[in-house]
Amino acid sequence: MKYSDGKPYKVIALCMAKFDGNEQKDFIDAFYKVCNEKNYKLHIYATMTDFFTPAYTDDAEEQIFELMEPERYDAVIIYTATFKRDDIPAAIAKRVSKAGVPCISLVSALKDCINLTFEFGDSFEQVVRHMIEFHKPKHINFIAGFRNNPFSDERLAIFKQVMEENNIPIEDDRIDWGDFWEEPTERVVKKFLASGKPIDAIICANDAMAMEVCRQLANRGIKVPDDIIVSGFDGAAMEKFHYPRLATCQWNNDEFAEKITDLIDDIYAGRKVKKDHSVGCQFRAGESCGCKKVPSNRETVIKIGTKYSNATRHEAMITSHMEAFFEKMSILGNEEKLAFVWGDLIHFVRDYVGGDYLLAINDDFFGDDVEIRPTVRPMSEMSPHHYYTDRLISGFRFRDGVFSNGEVIEKSNLLPDLEGYFDKGPVTMFLPMHVQGSTVGYAVSGFEPKDFEYFMLFSFTMNLRHVLEMHKFRIDLQNLYSTDQLTKLLNRKGFYRHMEPRVNEAIRKNKDLAVISVDMNWLKQINDTYGHKEGDFALSKISSIMESIVGKLGVCTRFGGDEFAIAFTCDDAEDKAKEIISEIQRRLKEFNDSKKKPYPLSVSAGYIVHVPDNKSYHLERYIVEADRKMYKEKTKFKETHHWEGQQEI
Repeated sequence: MKYSDGKPYKVIALCMAKFDGNEQKDFIDAFYKVCNEKNYKLHIYATMTDFFTPAYTDDAEEQIFELMEPERYDAVIIYTATFKRDDIPAAIAKRVSKAGVPCISLVSALKDCINLTFEFGDSFEQVVRHMIEFHKPKHINFIAGFRNNPFSDERLAIFKQVMEENNIPIEDDRIDWGDFWEEPTERVVKKFLASGKPIDAIICANDAMAMEVCRQLANRGIKVPDDIIVSGFDGAAMEKFHYPRLATCQWNNDEFAEKITDLIDDIYAGRKVKKDHSVGCQFRAGESCGCKKVPSNRETVIKIGTKYSNATRHEAMITSHMEAFFEKMSILGNEEKLAFVWGDLIHFVRDYVGGDYLLAINDDFFGDDVEIRPTVRPMSEMSPHHYYTDRLISGFRFRDGVFSNGEVIEKSNLLPDLEGYFDKGPVTMFLPMHVQGSTVGYAVSGFEPKDFEYFMLFSFTMNLRHVLEMHKFRIDLQNLYSTDQLTKLLNRKGFYRHMEPRVNEAIRKNKDLAVISVDMNWLKQINDTYGHKEGDFALSKISSIMESIVGKLGVCTRFGGDEFAIAFTCDDAEDKAKEIISEIQRRLKEFNDSKKKPYPLSVSAGYIVHVPDNKSYHLERYIVEADRKMYKEKTKFKETHHWEGQQEI
């Protein structure tokens, strides 16, 4: 069933990486405007990394795309240019194709998609020809992007082609790689200048590198364009604030977004749609090549000053907010219980996220009280898992100014009020939540793109992860100190900690409290005859049998050596205690009859059942009384059973 079934609108999914980049923000803004005009509802599935630098959290980040069920959407858009790993968009496209849903890939072509690309080659050639054939510099340097990158290789090949056509020698030491960003470009500029060769022009494969070239030249007193002309490419969002404005090519996001929705319209109108489409980029001569005069009049100075003042004021506001935010998040990370955290987050959602926000957590991570489950294994014993459970719980939800938490969310519905989000109209973005490398759920933000502070959403979500990490780490430490490392049962310290709320409940509700003392028979003989490895196996096997029988009813513990205890509260505690002991003995007999080991497993057990009260209750007395009855049973066992050394197998 599609989200749009029976509705007057279509629902589109957009998959992208690193949603808070400038190009991503501009595209979301333009695409949302077109979707809004055509009554398309937009879901964005995004990561908070571009996967450029491998990290142990990559698999958990990528999992957000598994949350998307492509068959429920009318179309899926993959913004491939935002990913620094080709396998991720390819895997998304394969799933969408298998679901029989129209899939459109943006910028890079994918096998299973309708591809919408920019005419980068022709557009870049316009820039190069303008720089070489119009300005006619003699000494020309070139900064490419990454080595062995298709975009970088194409732009380098175009540069060489135009150079050859104009009979200009290509010198290898005038070509280098700036990896499409600032830091490597700084190194390249230093290398070019250190060579001592004259330079008239530097042509760059993108705007980010061109802007860095201008900065590095200015730092050395070299004027652009008077001393060296510079060009960029790709219309970076920050270029509009750069001085001097670059000679570059830029695409029109509005035209790009319009083309996407036109393709979807054509598909659903039954018109034939070809596989590959392109949108051109527009060449723009600039101040950095000398075509446009660098402004020096009073109005321009005022305009630049106003922009700088506004940017500085905005930066100061963001910095102030972030300082308070980080400080508060550090405090929340050290709270004893998450219950104290959720209420404090209300103000931050309102001030920092600027819209609706939901934290949906896997139900195997949170308990019913929206606290991290105390039974989650210690970090050192966890292998990261990557899945969303069918049933999730809202850690907290901020919707239309109202706070709530603890709501059950079906994964297939994504949100408790999905249609309400559609009716309200803003972008709905889904972000991955993970702790210690494991997927634990997802966050949902509903917002209007215009003037939205993406960095604030990014920071809020990253810090929310940090809070969960801190609380999970605290649980890990508690488990480490309260868990028996051999059997994974609680140790004595853990037993008393976990029994406290159960005892309080028994006192409050006037319920029976039962304590069963269990002692393994013949542990010493097994160790002496077959070695401690077999003794450890015997202890672990008895522990797993006990734990599987008791389940969530009560608390199982290994006090040490061959001593165990079980405690629980319920209305028919005595009958339940007898039933548990009987089932343990039955399971042990079943194991012994299978003759998987050359020795028998055996335990002796005794129990005490009593309704505790505030005046007379002492858990230690229960344990002592249960031990006394267990030792009576152990004495009887020794009188009637003898160690025979070995079973026939």
